[in-house]
Amino acid sequence: MEYEEEPEGRLDLGHLYSDISFVTRILRSRILERNEEFFTKHEVAGGEVAVLNLIAINPGLSQKDLAQAIVLRKSALTKLVNELECVGLIERRKEATDKRLNALYLTEAGAARVGRMRLDMSRMQEELLAPLSQAERALLFELLWRLIDSASGRRDPSNRLDP
Repeated sequence: MEYEEEPEGRLDLGHLYSDISFVTRILRSRILERNEEFFTKHEVAGGEVAVLNLIAINPGLSQKDLAQAIVLRKSALTKLVNELECVGLIERRKEATDKRLNALYLTEAGAARVGRMRLDMSRMQEELLAPLSQAERALLFELLWRLIDSASGRRDPSNRLDP
């Protein structure tokens, strides 16, 4: 889809109008702007939200699987996990099946924080997706996950954590 005629005062984006990197950068920026109040209210940073929610959804998740799911270097994730553990939101446990691996769990405080965040997360999601019908939303996520799988070199979409 190309602009036939730009509204007055709008910059001509040319080929960037349909450039995935450019468009997703703008969308990400707009989402972060809208989320600033959320981050302040819940005293979390963006990466922490994903980590806490993934651990809540997958109790006992390994750091390796967590790093793959949120696309973070192992060192960056280790730092984040250390910080969340220090403030009492998560805990590491050695699992009986493999004592070398740390399994991650939310503490009571971590579970309470995720519970408080979920309502605001749902509200923000609804606001962001409001211009789309339910069918369009489903299609959007299907297409985004297809792009993610392709960019990750996965031909089999079942070879990833379920979103």
